[in-house]
Amino acid sequence: MTQQPEQTKKKGLSGRAIGGIVIAVVLIVFIAVNRDQTPVSFIFFTTEVALWVALAIAAVGGFVAGYLISRKRYKS
Repeated sequence: MTQQPEQTKKKGLSGRAIGGIVIAVVLIVFIAVNRDQTPVSFIFFTTEVALWVALAIAAVGGFVAGYLISRKRYKS
């Protein structure tokens, strides 16, 4: 007979869960620190928004642009 390894159940949080919690805490601190209003100019208009909002919009735009530029094209 072949012995099978015992199934051990891991207790506690996974690495992915811990990473998610750390990122969430860092984002909450970032938002709390960067609540000041700042002027933002874009082409034909200027408005005032919270600094964290302006940075979040820029980050999302960067991620979208990077995704669109780096995605693989299908071969014909």
